[in-house]
Amino acid sequence: MRYLLGLDDTDSSRGYCTTYLAYRIAVDLRPVLTVVPYPRLVRLNPNIPFKTRGNAALCLQLEAKDGGRAFEAIRGKVEELSDVRGGANTGAVLLDDPAKARLFEPLYLSALRGVVSPHRARRLVNEAGARALELGNGMGVVGAASSLGFDPLSDHTYELIAYRRQEKWGTSRAVESSSVKEMDLEMFPHVYNNYDYQKRKLLIAPHGPDPVFVGVRGDSPTSVLRAFRMLRYDEELEGHMIYLSNQHTDAHLSEKLDWKVYSSGWFQGTVKDVWVGEGGHSYITVEERGVLYHVAAYEPTGDLTRTTRLLKKGDIVRAFGGIRRGTSLHPKVLNLEKIEVISSKGGLPAGFYVSSPRANRHLTKPLIRYGREDRSSQRTEDGWLGCPLIAQQARA
Repeated sequence: MRYLLGLDDTDSSRGYCTTYLAYRIAVDLRPVLTVVPYPRLVRLNPNIPFKTRGNAALCLQLEAKDGGRAFEAIRGKVEELSDVRGGANTGAVLLDDPAKARLFEPLYLSALRGVVSPHRARRLVNEAGARALELGNGMGVVGAASSLGFDPLSDHTYELIAYRRQEKWGTSRAVESSSVKEMDLEMFPHVYNNYDYQKRKLLIAPHGPDPVFVGVRGDSPTSVLRAFRMLRYDEELEGHMIYLSNQHTDAHLSEKLDWKVYSSGWFQGTVKDVWVGEGGHSYITVEERGVLYHVAAYEPTGDLTRTTRLLKKGDIVRAFGGIRRGTSLHPKVLNLEKIEVISSKGGLPAGFYVSSPRANRHLTKPLIRYGREDRSSQRTEDGWLGCPLIAQQARA
């Protein structure tokens, strides 16, 4: 029988990672269940201030003979690999019929573009008859339930995440930069956001104490696996797993803004003023139907900030991003993630302009993906789940 398992909020600033929990479920619980490729890495609204590090939830399709036994095994693994003492507020939801995932689609869309209350998520879990586990204050139930509603046949990408052995957590990652550049150049345009050529920095390796060694993102399981195998590094890894994801799709920016705090989306209007403030940040006032709105492009976005400085009064633009809460001194502001120039009086060509790769959010759609959206299903790639233990058992 097939099930869907949603997971969220197992990590803390001290380490751990929800994708690592998914990997360990796939590897350690094979006597009880099988993870069906490809597990789904689901990014939610990046503008929520109380989000986890990358605001990522996981949805795993499972095969198991006994749902109750499988859930108890999952419970043990969740409790083992959730850093509740460090502040994790874990949620896990096991749905007994993948066809019921459509019930969770409105919740996913709300969590992608706005704010969802735990009460709404719990009510839906109960209505669907799903099993649930909450640790800490249980806020993770929002992401866990929302991940069930992500449609893998909507626009998607893939990421191969490789994991470190526990004794290496918290130490520097020795990835050879030249191999990343060689891989990036050879595999372009099938992988992206691996290397920042402006700052000469690696983008595939995190810097924190979590179990992730590298993450390679691309347009197919074949691409990310081939790219990963081209890397050179001085470390014995625990294993890897390939995920299907809504990353790099701009899914959170597809709807018109309602200007509620923390919401994500877009609005269109006429530029009234542009100026550069302290710290090199750019500010734009945009009029839509007689109402003035405030937009900010922050200096770390690089290319995007430089583009906004070229805008002129009277330009018609569509601005995409998330709403920052206003204060007694400052109004609500749209934190700009990308901008579309529809018409320009200053000679700025029409089209989309995005931030430099180093400033991209997980959901940010790089220019290379425009016109290359993917709503197809992919065949299972041998090697999608890599673990020395599994390989040893297969040879035995």
